[in-house]
Amino acid sequence: MTKIGSNIKKIRKTKGLTQQSFADLFDISRGNISSYEEDRAEPRIETIIKIANYFSIPLESLLTKELTVNEILQYNTDRLLEEEHKLSTLKIKVVPYINEDILVKGLHGELSFEDFDAYPLIKIPETNPFRVIALSFNSNIPHHQLFEKYTSNDILFFVHVSTHNIHLVNKKAGLLLAPHQLTLGQFQQEDGIIQLTLNQQQQETVDLAKSNRYWKLFATYQHTK
Repeated sequence: MTKIGSNIKKIRKTKGLTQQSFADLFDISRGNISSYEEDRAEPRIETIIKIANYFSIPLESLLTKELTVNEILQYNTDRLLEEEHKLSTLKIKVVPYINEDILVKGLHGELSFEDFDAYPLIKIPETNPFRVIALSFNSNIPHHQLFEKYTSNDILFFVHVSTHNIHLVNKKAGLLLAPHQLTLGQFQQEDGIIQLTLNQQQQETVDLAKSNRYWKLFATYQHTK
């Protein structure tokens, strides 16, 4: 017989969870938890793994040791320290951000979208060596159907298109940035020519000589209620 039943009970009480709230964490019933704690049944291995991962407890310890309260708390502390270490070593990139205020000013000619020094800045994890800009999505920006899934609460992150990554843009969502114009389209390549397409009537051939004009979507922050 494993120690899983008594350990579940001790973990649950240490964390201040009812049998129902513990069960809800792992998509099982309150009756299941009662059976485990009274050693009338044992969880399936998939459930045991989920419990071990959720509470950061080594699987072997969960199954074979009579865990103490201090050990349960210590495992959680170890996970927090690990996360803090990850955060402390994470490289951060500061990127220009086209928020609603910048969007309105740019569209009304009060500033140029190419004047990045006028943008507010936000910080994101550094995941690639290319230049990045962020855009608060607005449905009033002319956009391809690829962008219909986004709302006004979403932030889109674009990487600058250059000779180093132009080969990666085909069929990808993109941004055309001109002094007083923003367009959200799709890159399409045919016969060696790459175009940023809004729809069948509106297309622009990509010309990398136009600095800062083309950007490829690489990440999004989508707000959920």
